[in-house]
Parts: sequence; structure tokens; C-alpha cells
Amino acid sequence: MEIVLQNKWIWVFIALLIFEEVLRRLTPKIKGASGEAMVSWVLSHLPKEQYTVIHNVMLQTERGTSQVDHVVVSVYGIFVIEVKNYTGWISGAENSSQWTQTIYKTKNRFMNPIHQNYGHVKAIEALLQDPWIPIYPIVTFPGDVKLKVSVQNAKVVKYGYLNDAIKALSTEKVMDEARVREIVTMLQDGNIDSAENRKAHVEAIHTKQNAIKAGVCPRCGGQLVERNGRYGKFMGCSNYPKCRYVQKI
Repeated sequence: MEIVLQNKWIWVFIALLIFEEVLRRLTPKIKGASGEAMVSWVLSHLPKEQYTVIHNVMLQTERGTSQVDHVVVSVYGIFVIEVKNYTGWISGAENSSQWTQTIYKTKNRFMNPIHQNYGHVKAIEALLQDPWIPIYPIVTFPGDVKLKVSVQNAKVVKYGYLNDAIKALSTEKVMDEARVREIVTMLQDGNIDSAENRKAHVEAIHTKQNAIKAGVCPRCGGQLVERNGRYGKFMGCSNYPKCRYVQKI
């Protein structure tokens, strides 16, 4: 009987270890999904007769895929929303390559979301081929954060102020409702979002990040070398001008 009880508790212990590991792996996805849901809920309160919201837009570009969290199309322009699911203190500058998350005394660095969202804007510009339509990038944080970021032109807000930021930019009508419907159709038709493509997209990002860490140009395979520019130091490809890839330091 004693041996049976010991075996039972061993299996319970193993089950708990497995559960903790599964929970650890799923926690970021759960947080991400809850953050996206919160932002989707906020955007759903925009006047539907003025704003059309499209979620999870993945576009094919010359350099791979670009995954946009939310796109809002209106007669006032297009709003590209990048969602960052972080908590704690968020600090950084508009032109810095990375920002910092601080939770108590622990600091983690992550890619500047303004730069990340710029890539999404360029993907939509390439799809529309219409320079007369303004595209407004906005970064929003749905978590419990304190923003200590220094920005001049970019819009970075907590999710509760997202709709206010959109409405503040909605100052002048730049197209009619027929054109809005055309753009919505173009975005929906160009959207290649799927589980398989999302997986490939994440793998491509990791490959690019690993290449940069190794000092290899992710575009052509050349060496990344430190250079000085008008706005400070940056990493440039050794194959310039044939390859014009740059990475801010």
C-alpha cells in the first residue's frame, strides 16, 4: 500500500511539472490574445458609419511578410495600429533602435515598436499605390504600463486613449465612402493571414534577428559593419551600395 501511495504522488508531481511547463509556454500567448481582445473591444466602439476596422492583416511584400495587428480605414485616412503586450515601465526615444521594459529591477529590451510599425505602413503603401491617402501609425499598450517614452511625431498611447488618438487625427476628409470600400476590399483580398503563414512569419523574424546578432546582413548575407551617419552610428551592409540594408544601433 505504501509503495502504491508513493507511486501515486510521484505521478502527481510529474503531472504538476508538466502542467507548469505547459502554462509557462502558453502564458505569453494568453497575454497576447487578451491584449489583442482588449484593443479589438476598444476599436469596436468607434462610430461604424465613419470607421471600418480590420483585424490581423498579413501582407506579402518584396522582403517577406508584414503582419499588422489592426487597420482602421475611414474618409480621414488609414490608421495602422501596433499592439505591444507589455507591463511595467516602458522607456525609450522615438529614434532609438530599442526600448526598455522595467519591472521592479529587471530590465528587458525590445525592438522600437515605432520602427516596427513603420514597416507595416510601407507594406500598406505598396499595396495601395496611392500617395494622396495619409496613413497614421499608432502604437498602443493594452497592459498595465507607465509610458516614459520621448516622442515628437509618433503616436504612442495606452489602449484606453486609442480611440481619442484616432479621432484627434481625423481632422479632414481625404476620400469618399466609395474609395473607403475599395481600400477595405484591397486589404481583405491582400490579406494572407493563416496559422501556417503566421508560423512562417515568426520563424522569419527569428532568423533575421539571429543573423543581425551574428553580424550578418539578413538581406544579402554580407557583413554588417559600423558606420557613422547624420543621425549617429548605425550598422550597414558591407555590400553597399548594391545592398542598402541598415540597422540602427
